[in-house]
Amino acid sequence: MRKLVTLFISLIYAALLASAPMEGVMDRDNYLEMARVSPLIIARHAGQGVSSLIANEPVWLAINSALGLVFDDEVVVRIIIFFSAFIVSYLLLTNNPKNFFWLLLILIFPQVMKNFVVHLRQGLGIAVFMLGWYCTGRKKKIFFIGLSPFIHSSFFIIIAIMLGGWILKKLRTAPDVRLLLYSAVSLSLALLVTQLAAIIGARQAKTTAVMDEAASGVGFLFWSVVLAILLLQGRRFLHQHTIAMGVLIFYLASYFFTPIAGRVFESGVLLVLLAALATTGWRRIMVLTILLAFNAALMLVKYSQPLMGFSAN
Repeated sequence: MRKLVTLFISLIYAALLASAPMEGVMDRDNYLEMARVSPLIIARHAGQGVSSLIANEPVWLAINSALGLVFDDEVVVRIIIFFSAFIVSYLLLTNNPKNFFWLLLILIFPQVMKNFVVHLRQGLGIAVFMLGWYCTGRKKKIFFIGLSPFIHSSFFIIIAIMLGGWILKKLRTAPDVRLLLYSAVSLSLALLVTQLAAIIGARQAKTTAVMDEAASGVGFLFWSVVLAILLLQGRRFLHQHTIAMGVLIFYLASYFFTPIAGRVFESGVLLVLLAALATTGWRRIMVLTILLAFNAALMLVKYSQPLMGFSAN
């Protein structure tokens, strides 16, 4: 019965997002065009070499190319939205029954939902990554997680964080030392990401440059408070949620240096939120309270606007 209810809720959630209006949504024209031009983009990157093809999300382009052969542009976009929203919602609700209510709220948080409605490439990458995250078989887990950066390149950094955490665990590094290493490596990546993207010919080379203008700092302040609360949960918690902590530290360490910080964090924000739900005692009360307050404020601002704040204007 629980699985049937979860299936029904996930289908409704995905259907509602997939049936949203197409006109005026941020980046929607680009995604509609993608179904038509993906074969040409693949050919262009292939002509520039294997590294350029691999670095520019070939699986995403291949999916659009395949769907574009069968369906109209608008249908392709709706299929991608539906698949991403359904897979993520179903996996979260099925694998975390104790946090069912909180996960329903998380699914409508602006920072989560916009990946399905606006950043379709990233939403699909998250769906494939979460398939791997919840797979029990090692080969399946490696396959799906390994596939995700070829849909959205931010997962290259997520996977690097995962590999770093695995190595540090094998070396039995203390959690506090592990966090310091994450901070140092994250800052280095933030400063070098533009050069690395340019070397391999990735499309992000022009969009990951160190920011000239100062960021507002609101996100930095909020998630710094969340990090402080998670750190107070203790060493065992840090050991169990190393990847989530690594994602959060990368975001904070690179926040003021490159816009890619936000994109990487959005790709891994579900892991951070799942870690927050795993806290206990007063820490759980505090972290859930501030998460609700912060997202309630965002929802009041975003969802009171036309197209739920996802307008291109």
